[in-house]
Amino acid sequence: MKKLFLATVVALMSFAASAQVWMGGSIGLDFTKPDFDGAKTLTTFTLAPEVGYTLNDKWDIAIALNESFISYDGDFANSISVEPYARYTFAKAGIASFFVDGGFGVGSTEFDSDGTVLSDSETQFYIGLRPGVKVELSEKVGIVAKLGFLGYQQVVDSYSSFGFNVNNNSLTFGMYWSF
Repeated sequence: MKKLFLATVVALMSFAASAQVWMGGSIGLDFTKPDFDGAKTLTTFTLAPEVGYTLNDKWDIAIALNESFISYDGDFANSISVEPYARYTFAKAGIASFFVDGGFGVGSTEFDSDGTVLSDSETQFYIGLRPGVKVELSEKVGIVAKLGFLGYQQVVDSYSSFGFNVNNNSLTFGMYWSF
């Protein structure tokens, strides 16, 4: 029993010694003009802090907390979601690394007025993949860009979608600090 315990401790210590914790995130600002007569502009400001753990040169695990502040024609909403994911780095070229994030998210939206900002929906979730690139500015600092989403999304009682989405709404930029 002592040998099994000692082997487990040694394995965990070697695993922890080769791993690296990182934190950072992204911010975003989006202006969307719905495609129907009389529509006002939907403005969304998003804060998305993240914390992650580098397992090896190919795999990371992380969790993001996204909070969006939404304004539409005098109505306001606040949307928050938790998004755990795993990142697989499939190619490296100099200081650039190309990856795919695979994960899911669960969130909720609260409306500050009569609930007409988006719809009567309050709960949303997604599961899918996001490709991206990371550029190492130094040993401790990196910037990340993600573009697109392949997967399933649902806003309960409003809509669901499955497919590949590449547009300015799916482009994010972030910065990370490793320690």
